Amino acid sequence: MKLLEILTKGKLENIENFLSQRMIKNMEFFKSNSPQLFQQLQKIPVDYNLVLDSKGLNIIDLKQQTMLYPVLDSCYTMVETHLEIATKPTNNPRWKMHYNDVFLDFIDEKKLPITGFAINEIIKLVRKNRGIKEYYLDPKFMPTTILYGILGGLFLEFMREEGVFFHSLLLFEENLDFFRISCYFVDYYELFKQVSQGGFYLCIQNIENRKTISNFFASKKITNNFLICELQSYVSPKLEKLITWVRQEYSANKRGWGSFEDECIGLLNTLQNKNYPFLSYPKRLNVPICVVANGPSLDFLLPFIKENAEKMIIFSCGTALKPLKDYGISVDFQIEIERIDYLKDVLEQAPLGDTTLLCGNMVNPSALKIAKEAFLFLRGGSASSYLFKNSVMEFCAPFVGNAGASLAMQLGSEVLLCGLDCGYIEGLSKHAKNSYYGDEEAKIPQDAIEILGNTQKKVFADSLFLLSLQNLRESIKKLQPKMVLNLGMGAYIEGSRFVKPTDFSLKPIDKKQILQTIKNSTKNIDTFSLEQNIHDAYLFRDQVLEILGREIHSKKELFACVDRLFAFMVQVSYKKPHLGILFEGSLAHILQNLLLASLHLPYDDIFLFYTQSLEIISLSFDRMLIRYKLLLKFINN
Repeated sequence: MKLLEILTKGKLENIENFLSQRMIKNMEFFKSNSPQLFQQLQKIPVDYNLVLDSKGLNIIDLKQQTMLYPVLDSCYTMVETHLEIATKPTNNPRWKMHYNDVFLDFIDEKKLPITGFAINEIIKLVRKNRGIKEYYLDPKFMPTTILYGILGGLFLEFMREEGVFFHSLLLFEENLDFFRISCYFVDYYELFKQVSQGGFYLCIQNIENRKTISNFFASKKITNNFLICELQSYVSPKLEKLITWVRQEYSANKRGWGSFEDECIGLLNTLQNKNYPFLSYPKRLNVPICVVANGPSLDFLLPFIKENAEKMIIFSCGTALKPLKDYGISVDFQIEIERIDYLKDVLEQAPLGDTTLLCGNMVNPSALKIAKEAFLFLRGGSASSYLFKNSVMEFCAPFVGNAGASLAMQLGSEVLLCGLDCGYIEGLSKHAKNSYYGDEEAKIPQDAIEILGNTQKKVFADSLFLLSLQNLRESIKKLQPKMVLNLGMGAYIEGSRFVKPTDFSLKPIDKKQILQTIKNSTKNIDTFSLEQNIHDAYLFRDQVLEILGREIHSKKELFACVDRLFAFMVQVSYKKPHLGILFEGSLAHILQNLLLASLHLPYDDIFLFYTQSLEIISLSFDRMLIRYKLLLKFINN
C-alpha cells in the first residue's frame, strides 16, 4: 500500500508497523551506502521527534514541548499540509520557480553564423510545431529541484509514489532530527532510483564547502542551467546562507560557455602569433607582484602603487593602463587576453608606449605589432592554447584581471591585488576614473546579488563577476602562492587576506634583474599535426551524432540525452582540450536552446520535433568542420 493510503485509511497499529518497517529499510540502506550518516541517525533525538496518536501525525519540539503542525477539527494537519505541497509543484505557490535569464531568442547570424543558424532554425521549428509562450512539462517530471529543509518529508514520498522523476535533486536538511523523521516516510532506496544518475545530492546538517553547490550545477551544466524548482520548508540563518550560495553558483554556471566562432578567431590569431616568444614559467621568484585591474578601488590605491613601484613588479590588466599612466606610474607588463580587433586602438589611446606586452596567445596580431617588446602565454580555457604541448596558464577567465592574477601567482611568491573588485561597490562606478570607459554613473544592475565585501561598503556581483570570483578562488587554491593580499574595497576573495596599504611595507628588490629573469624565461611554441587534428574533429562529430541519434520521444529522455552528451564532451575536453573546447561552447548553446524549445511545446511526445532538430544540428556540425579544416590548411600554407 502507498503511504498516503496507510496514513488516511489505516488503523493506528498498521500505521505504526508501516513506519517502523520503513525506518528499518532506510537504516539498512544508509548502513550500506553512508555509514557515517547511519551512525548519526542512531543518536537519540534532542530537538524534534515524531508524534503519532489519535489525532494523527505531528512533530514535537522537544525543548519547547509544542507541536509544529496545528490542530484542525481535532486532527493534526501534517498530512494535509504535505499533500498540498506535493500537488502540482511546478504550478504551486508553495514552490518557487527560478529562471536563469536564458530565453528562446533569435541570434544575430552575422556574429555567429553557424551557432546562430542552428539556434534560429530550432526556434522556427517550435513555431511550426504549435509552440506556446509558457513552459509545458509532464507533471511527473521535475527539472532541477532544490529542497531547503523537508520538515518530515511526507510530500517527497507522496510525489515519489505518484511516479514523479527528478532530473536533479539537491536535498539539504540542517536538522538531523528532521531528517531522521523523514526516514519513517521516504523510501530513500527507491527515491535514489527516481533521480537521474549522479543527480541526487543529499546533504545533512551542514554543507561545509560551497564547492558542493558548484559541483551540483557543473555536473549537469546544460540541463541545470535555466529552470529550478525550489521549496523552503522553514527559515534559518543556515538555510539563508545556502540559498545565497545557490543563487551565486547558479548564476556563475551560465557564463563562460564560448562559441565555435569565437574559438576560430582565437585560433586564427594564435597561428599568426606563433613566432613570438612564449613564456616558460621559471622557478617561482621571491618577489611581490602587484596585479592592477580597473575596478573603482584603484582610484584609492594609486598613491600606494606609485610609492612602491620600485619594490614590486607591476602587472597592469586591460584598461587599468590609462589610470596608471595618467598618475605617472611606470608599468612593467601590460596583460591582455582579448581577441577583439580594436584592442590596438585601446592600447594606443592609453598609451602603451614603451611598456612590455604580456598577452594571451589569441590576442589580435595588430595589438602586438604596436609593442616595442611583446611576450605571449598560452591562456587556459581557449581551444587554440591546447593545440600545442607547451605549458598552459589556467584560471585566466573571464576577465583580464583573472589572467594577471594567475600569472602573478605562477611567477611570484607574494601577490598584491589592486582594483580586482569583482563586483559593483555601492556608491561607486564600475571602473576607476579616467579610464577607457570615461565617466560612469554609480549603478548596480537589477540581476546583481549582494556578496561578502572586504569593508563596510556593500558589494554586488552579476554572473560574470561571480565566475571571476570563483576562478580567483580556484587559482589561489591550485597555484598556492606564499601570500595573496587584497587591497581593494570590493569582493572578499577566498584564500586572500584583506589589508590596507598602511598595514605593511615592502622591502627593496633588484627589479631590473627580476624583470630580465622573467623575459629570459621563454621558448618557441611547438608544432602540431594538421592531419591528426582534422581526423580527430571528424571522429568527434561522428561520436556526438551517435549519442544524439538515439530515439527521443519525451522531454525527460531529451534531458537525459543532453546529459550523456555533456558528460562525453567533458571527457573529450579533459583528454583533448583543443578539440573539446573548440566545439563544446556552440554545442552547449545549441543543446540548451533545443531544451528550451522543447519546453514550449504543449505536449510531451517530441519525437518529430527532435528528429527535425537533429537534422539541423548535423548540418551545423558539418559547417563547423568545413570551416575548421579550411582554417588550419590556410594558416599552415
